[in-house]
Amino acid sequence: MTAPEPRVSDRGFQSHEPVPSEYGGHVSVYESSAASGPHIWLSAECPENLNDPEGDTIEAVAHLTLENAKLLRDQLTQLIDNHYQER
Repeated sequence: MTAPEPRVSDRGFQSHEPVPSEYGGHVSVYESSAASGPHIWLSAECPENLNDPEGDTIEAVAHLTLENAKLLRDQLTQLIDNHYQER
């Protein structure tokens, strides 16, 4: 699998297409313009009621340092590579 190509905003910041969730909503990642150092925004939008995927949605965002973004990447990789249904 090849890495996806990012979109680049008018200000030069990278972002990627949202990744859909199986219960409705999506997860997005994009570069932050924080002057204090490199950060990544992670945004998750999901239905308020998971039993009504077409209903109202809520959003949560996390502003991650690159160190914490790498930790999240490593956690995802570990779960993907070792998922009990794929063993």
